[in-house]
Amino acid sequence: MDMPASLSRKQIQDLRLLRKRPERYDQGQFVVEGHRAVMQVLQNGILDVRFLVLSAAYLDALDRRNQDSSVDSLMGRDCPVYQVGSRVFQQLADTESAQGILAVCRLPLPTPADVLLDQTGVLLAADRIQDPGNLGTMVRTAAWFGLKGLVLSDGTTDLFHPKVVRSTAGATGVLPWLTTSLAEFLERASQKGWMVHLLDSGPGSVSHYSAGPAGRDILVAGNEATGLSEEIRNAGYQRLRVDPAGDPARGTSSETVESLNASVASAIVMAHFCHHPDK
Repeated sequence: MDMPASLSRKQIQDLRLLRKRPERYDQGQFVVEGHRAVMQVLQNGILDVRFLVLSAAYLDALDRRNQDSSVDSLMGRDCPVYQVGSRVFQQLADTESAQGILAVCRLPLPTPADVLLDQTGVLLAADRIQDPGNLGTMVRTAAWFGLKGLVLSDGTTDLFHPKVVRSTAGATGVLPWLTTSLAEFLERASQKGWMVHLLDSGPGSVSHYSAGPAGRDILVAGNEATGLSEEIRNAGYQRLRVDPAGDPARGTSSETVESLNASVASAIVMAHFCHHPDK
């Protein structure tokens, strides 16, 4: 098999900088790391993959298994393929046990609000979600259920943070996205006929089972610690809660678990809206 060319010192320096949010946006690119995620991105064909980087250990493992065709297949794509030593790759990777393959992709441009709102279906909105794993799982789930887009509030962790990207398992870039003032976006959406559903178990909330898709629906998940912002919570939108199963007298209700993880709660409601008989 033909061996990939070596990554240049300048390329290595630029790649190291991509761990920082300002650098990702300055360079207009981000990293997808891990065999499964990279292969999924290549299969999707949605992201613009600038080039691939393979570690020496990754290449050796393929060689030992006589998988020449795997490397030939990667090198036969439109994007260049480079190799680096295993120690250098570990410096580029965001994980302690790196798998030896990453893709450098062009940052997809945000979608204008008018484009997101000029359609039907379900949108997912994240209000100051801080945990990258939560956001990544929410993105992956939204892609699985075929949502029409993602709206991220100012203050939500970066959609292209390495841990977010890793948690999406290759779903990064599948859905249109926008980072904006969420309160203003929701007000505008409401004026255009969108139904806004707040994932909030506070006073005035109703079971998510009592709600159904209106044709244009926005599901809004709040911050892991503080929930939804006061401005959004007080805007008069419908509040949905996910009720526990069981009998409180037996200790099998919310009395034993304070609340659901933000990504879990949003997944339950997404599933309900996307499989509702009225959809």
